[in-house]
Order: sequence, then C-alpha cells, then structure tokens
Amino acid sequence: MMFKVAKLGIAIAAVLALIVPAAYAGVPDVTQSFYVPQSGTVATPSEGTVATALFKACPNNDGGTSLPNNVRVKVTVKDVNANPIRGIAAADICLLFNGGTVAQGFAGVGADSVIANSTWNQNPLCPDVRCVFADGPTDSMGVAYITFTGTDGTDANRGIGLRNANRKWGHYDSEIPVYVLGFKVPGKLTSAVGAAAYTLRIKNFDVSGGLGATLNQGEAVTTTDYNTMVANLNKANIITYWLDFNQSATVTTLDYNQLVAHLNHNCRTPNNP
Repeated sequence: MMFKVAKLGIAIAAVLALIVPAAYAGVPDVTQSFYVPQSGTVATPSEGTVATALFKACPNNDGGTSLPNNVRVKVTVKDVNANPIRGIAAADICLLFNGGTVAQGFAGVGADSVIANSTWNQNPLCPDVRCVFADGPTDSMGVAYITFTGTDGTDANRGIGLRNANRKWGHYDSEIPVYVLGFKVPGKLTSAVGAAAYTLRIKNFDVSGGLGATLNQGEAVTTTDYNTMVANLNKANIITYWLDFNQSATVTTLDYNQLVAHLNHNCRTPNNP
C-alpha cells in the first residue's frame, strides 16, 4: 500500500510540474525578460553606449539633438518557460513616470524627478505624462519598442521616431523604470548574452529647477539651465554627468552648443503643441 501511495504522490507531483509552469504562461518573468538601449534602424540597430550617447531630450520634443536617430529601448518579454509572450498591448509596456516630485504632491514607483505635469506647469500648459508607451504590442518574438519621441503605432513604423505632441517632459532621473503588465523589467547594455546590466536614463536640456511646489518653473530651458552649463564647463562634479550631452566624459563647448540650441524652449515653444 505504501508503495502505491508513493507512486501516486510521484504521479501527482509530475502533473503539478506540468500544470504550474503552464499557469505562468503569459506572465512576464523578470529573470527572462529585459530591455536594451538602441538607436538607428530596427534592421541594423546600434546598441550600448553608441545608443545611450543620444539619450537626451528637450521639453518640447522638437527633434534635432533632442531624441535623435530613433532612440528607443527594445523590450523582450518572456515567461517562466523562456517562451516569448506575444500580443501584450502597447499601453501595458511603459517607461513609468510619477509626473513630478514628492514636494509637488506626486508619489509612486515611477521616475520621481522627471517633471511631466499640468498641475505646476500651467503657463504654458504642459501635458500629464505617466506612461511613455510602446510603439505597438509585442510581436511573435515577444519584442516591442518604446521609441522615445513617439510613433504612429503601425508595424511599418515601429522603432521609427514620429513626434508625439503629448510626449513632453523636463528634468531627469537616475532611473526611468520599464514596466510590462506591472512587472519591472531589468535592462541590459546590449542584446549579447552576459551583457552588463543597464539602467535607463534620459538626459534633458532642462537640467535645473522645476522640482519644487512653485508654478511654471519646470519643463523649460531657461537662463537657469544656461548658467548651470556655463558654471560647469570643463569641471567634474555631481551635476556634470547630466550636462555631458554627447557622453564624452567631459563637459565642453560641444555640450554647451547643444543646450544653447534649445534655449527658451518649453512644452509649447517652438512647436505648439
């Protein structure tokens, strides 16, 4: 009898081993899923530091040196069995923002010093941005792209930057988390096996101010940002990482020129909306 019971137990365990993983099919596994920074075309992308050197934005999302060359993250989503998860809606794949700082009354698990709210930025009126969503649903390989500047959402234009007039923000954060169906997905610097871990950061020409509970101080490139740049030329300190727009490890006139090109830009200037 004991032998039969043991065999029954083994059989039940075998069935459960098949059922339990199946129950997690369609649920992202954060040990199997990841995102990678990219630029260029989808067919022949650049990854790693070549791509991240272009991760810089103007609060007007106006192109030029702002989010150039189709900068994006490629998100690969797999379940616990390492199977790609197809058909996850674009709106469920996000760069997650809180919208503002704790001082401004915002909280959550998103980037909390990226400023993207109409509460404190009313003149000009800026859009509320919480989810910078994917270009489209995940494909048969479980892959989706989040092109930062925007896209028209068609398959033909996935990974191709097409300006979204409501996708505007100011300032920066030490981490912009990527979420899929509520699961935080880790980053890798490249798609290569064993590649180094990567944390998404997008620099901004709006580098100073706008973090407090004061009206109309955020999401604009002003003389405050200009003066911050001038004061830190050829220096190395806590702020110079965010002023090094070409990722050369030194703040130079090349970085200065990029900021000056966006001086006096805000969420309604030069493009409205």
